[in-house]
Amino acid sequence: MKQALIVILVCIVMLPSSAASQTKKRSSAKSSSKAAAAEKQLAEVRAGRERIATQIKTLTQFLYLLGSISKGIETAELANRNHEQSSIALPSDQIEKNKVRVKESIRNVRTGLDQLESSFRNNAALYTYYPSLSGVAGLGQTAENQAGTNNFDQAGRTLINAVNKLADALASIR
Repeated sequence: MKQALIVILVCIVMLPSSAASQTKKRSSAKSSSKAAAAEKQLAEVRAGRERIATQIKTLTQFLYLLGSISKGIETAELANRNHEQSSIALPSDQIEKNKVRVKESIRNVRTGLDQLESSFRNNAALYTYYPSLSGVAGLGQTAENQAGTNNFDQAGRTLINAVNKLADALASIR
Protein backbone atom coordinates (compact mmCIF):
# COMPACT_ATOMS: atom_id res chain seq x y z
CA MET A 1 0.00 0.00 0.00
CA LYS A 2 2.84 2.35 0.83
CA GLN A 3 4.43 1.65 -2.53
CA ALA A 4 1.20 2.43 -4.36
CA LEU A 5 0.88 5.67 -2.41
CA ILE A 6 4.46 6.64 -3.31
CA VAL A 7 3.86 5.89 -7.00
CA ILE A 8 0.67 7.98 -6.97
CA LEU A 9 2.47 10.87 -5.22
CA VAL A 10 5.32 10.72 -7.75
CA CYS A 11 2.78 10.75 -10.59
CA ILE A 12 0.96 13.72 -9.08
CA VAL A 13 4.22 15.60 -8.61
CA MET A 14 5.35 14.81 -12.17
CA LEU A 15 2.00 15.64 -13.78
CA PRO A 16 2.24 19.45 -13.47
CA SER A 17 5.81 19.49 -14.79
CA SER A 18 4.91 17.35 -17.82
CA ALA A 19 1.81 19.49 -18.48
CA ALA A 20 3.96 22.62 -18.30
CA SER A 21 6.45 21.13 -20.74
CA GLN A 22 3.61 20.28 -23.13
CA THR A 23 2.31 23.84 -22.90
CA LYS A 24 5.80 25.12 -23.53
CA LYS A 25 6.12 22.89 -26.58
CA ARG A 26 2.81 24.17 -27.94
CA SER A 27 3.72 27.83 -27.46
CA SER A 28 7.13 27.36 -29.03
CA ALA A 29 5.46 25.56 -31.94
CA LYS A 30 3.06 28.48 -32.31
CA SER A 31 5.88 31.01 -32.25
CA SER A 32 7.93 29.02 -34.74
CA SER A 33 4.93 28.77 -37.08
CA LYS A 34 4.44 32.54 -36.76
CA ALA A 35 8.10 33.07 -37.59
CA ALA A 36 7.78 30.74 -40.58
CA ALA A 37 4.69 32.62 -41.77
CA ALA A 38 6.48 35.95 -41.38
CA GLU A 39 9.48 34.60 -43.29
CA LYS A 40 7.20 33.32 -46.05
CA GLN A 41 5.48 36.70 -46.30
CA LEU A 42 8.86 38.45 -46.44
CA ALA A 43 9.95 36.10 -49.25
CA GLU A 44 6.72 36.84 -51.15
CA VAL A 45 7.25 40.59 -50.81
CA ARG A 46 10.85 40.22 -51.96
CA ALA A 47 9.69 38.20 -54.98
CA GLY A 48 7.07 40.87 -55.72
CA ARG A 49 9.74 43.56 -55.69
CA GLU A 50 11.86 41.49 -58.04
CA ARG A 51 8.92 41.03 -60.45
CA ILE A 52 8.34 44.78 -60.54
CA ALA A 53 12.05 45.47 -61.07
CA THR A 54 12.17 42.91 -63.89
CA GLN A 55 9.12 44.50 -65.52
CA ILE A 56 10.76 47.94 -65.30
CA LYS A 57 13.93 46.62 -66.94
CA THR A 58 11.98 44.88 -69.69
CA LEU A 59 9.85 47.94 -70.40
CA THR A 60 12.77 50.36 -70.52
CA GLN A 61 14.67 48.13 -72.95
CA PHE A 62 11.53 47.77 -75.06
CA LEU A 63 10.92 51.51 -75.07
CA TYR A 64 14.49 52.16 -76.15
CA LEU A 65 13.99 49.89 -79.14
CA LEU A 66 10.46 51.10 -79.83
CA GLY A 67 11.66 54.66 -80.33
CA SER A 68 14.00 53.79 -83.17
CA ILE A 69 11.63 51.24 -84.73
CA SER A 70 8.74 53.69 -84.61
CA LYS A 71 10.89 56.40 -86.17
CA GLY A 72 12.06 53.97 -88.86
CA ILE A 73 8.49 53.02 -89.76
CA GLU A 74 7.49 56.68 -89.89
CA THR A 75 10.46 57.62 -92.08
CA ALA A 76 9.90 54.68 -94.46
CA GLU A 77 6.21 55.56 -94.83
CA LEU A 78 7.10 59.18 -95.57
CA ALA A 79 9.69 58.10 -98.16
CA ASN A 80 7.12 55.82 -99.81
CA ARG A 81 4.49 58.59 -99.88
CA ASN A 82 6.96 60.93 -101.52
CA HIS A 83 8.01 58.18 -103.97
CA GLU A 84 11.64 58.50 -102.91
CA GLN A 85 14.10 55.88 -104.05
CA SER A 86 16.34 56.02 -100.99
CA SER A 87 17.79 53.50 -98.59
CA ILE A 88 15.07 54.31 -96.06
CA ALA A 89 12.21 53.46 -98.37
CA LEU A 90 10.80 50.01 -97.68
CA PRO A 91 8.21 47.98 -99.52
CA SER A 92 4.71 48.50 -98.11
CA ASP A 93 4.41 44.87 -97.09
CA GLN A 94 7.65 45.13 -95.08
CA ILE A 95 6.36 48.23 -93.30
CA GLU A 96 3.12 46.41 -92.46
CA LYS A 97 5.06 43.39 -91.14
CA ASN A 98 7.07 45.73 -88.90
CA LYS A 99 3.87 47.34 -87.62
CA VAL A 100 2.38 43.93 -86.85
CA ARG A 101 5.51 42.92 -84.92
CA VAL A 102 5.42 46.13 -82.89
CA LYS A 103 1.73 45.62 -82.13
CA GLU A 104 2.40 42.03 -81.03
CA SER A 105 5.25 43.21 -78.81
CA ILE A 106 3.03 45.82 -77.17
CA ARG A 107 0.34 43.16 -76.68
CA ASN A 108 2.95 41.01 -74.91
CA VAL A 109 3.93 43.97 -72.74
CA ARG A 110 0.27 44.50 -71.83
CA THR A 111 -0.05 40.82 -70.94
CA GLY A 112 2.97 41.08 -68.65
CA LEU A 113 1.52 44.15 -66.94
CA ASP A 114 -1.83 42.35 -66.50
CA GLN A 115 -0.11 39.37 -64.92
CA LEU A 116 1.97 41.55 -62.63
CA GLU A 117 -1.03 43.54 -61.42
CA SER A 118 -3.17 40.44 -60.86
CA SER A 119 -0.34 38.70 -58.99
CA PHE A 120 -0.41 41.53 -56.46
CA ARG A 121 -4.21 41.66 -56.34
CA ASN A 122 -4.55 37.91 -55.74
CA ASN A 123 -1.74 37.42 -53.22
CA ALA A 124 -2.53 38.15 -49.58
CA ALA A 125 1.10 38.99 -48.79
CA LEU A 126 1.28 41.51 -51.64
CA TYR A 127 -2.25 42.91 -51.57
CA THR A 128 -1.21 45.77 -49.27
CA TYR A 129 0.94 47.11 -52.10
CA TYR A 130 -1.67 46.57 -54.80
CA PRO A 131 -3.09 50.13 -54.67
CA SER A 132 0.26 51.59 -55.74
CA LEU A 133 0.35 49.18 -58.69
CA SER A 134 -3.32 49.38 -59.59
CA GLY A 135 -3.95 50.78 -63.06
CA VAL A 136 -0.68 49.72 -64.65
CA ALA A 137 -2.53 47.05 -66.65
CA GLY A 138 -4.92 49.75 -67.87
CA LEU A 139 -1.96 51.73 -69.14
CA GLY A 140 -0.82 48.64 -71.02
CA GLN A 141 -4.28 48.31 -72.55
CA THR A 142 -4.25 51.97 -73.57
CA ALA A 143 -0.84 51.54 -75.21
CA GLU A 144 -2.09 48.47 -77.05
CA ASN A 145 -5.11 50.40 -78.33
CA GLN A 146 -2.89 53.28 -79.45
CA ALA A 147 -0.58 50.87 -81.27
CA GLY A 148 -3.63 49.31 -82.89
CA THR A 149 -4.28 52.66 -84.57
CA ASN A 150 -0.60 52.89 -85.60
CA ASN A 151 0.04 55.63 -83.06
CA PHE A 152 3.29 54.08 -81.83
CA ASP A 153 4.76 57.30 -80.46
CA GLN A 154 1.78 57.85 -78.17
CA ALA A 155 1.82 54.16 -77.17
CA GLY A 156 5.46 54.62 -76.13
CA ARG A 157 4.56 57.66 -74.05
CA THR A 158 1.81 55.69 -72.33
CA LEU A 159 4.27 52.90 -71.56
CA ILE A 160 6.64 55.49 -70.07
CA ASN A 161 3.78 56.36 -67.69
CA ALA A 162 3.54 52.66 -66.85
CA VAL A 163 7.28 52.57 -66.04
CA ASN A 164 6.83 55.59 -63.79
CA LYS A 165 3.95 53.90 -61.99
CA LEU A 166 6.01 50.73 -61.57
CA ALA A 167 8.94 52.73 -60.16
CA ASP A 168 6.62 54.42 -57.66
CA ALA A 169 5.16 51.04 -56.67
CA LEU A 170 8.65 49.60 -56.22
CA ALA A 171 9.60 52.51 -53.98
CA SER A 172 6.49 51.97 -51.83
CA ILE A 173 7.34 48.37 -51.01
CA ARG A 174 9.45 48.09 -47.89
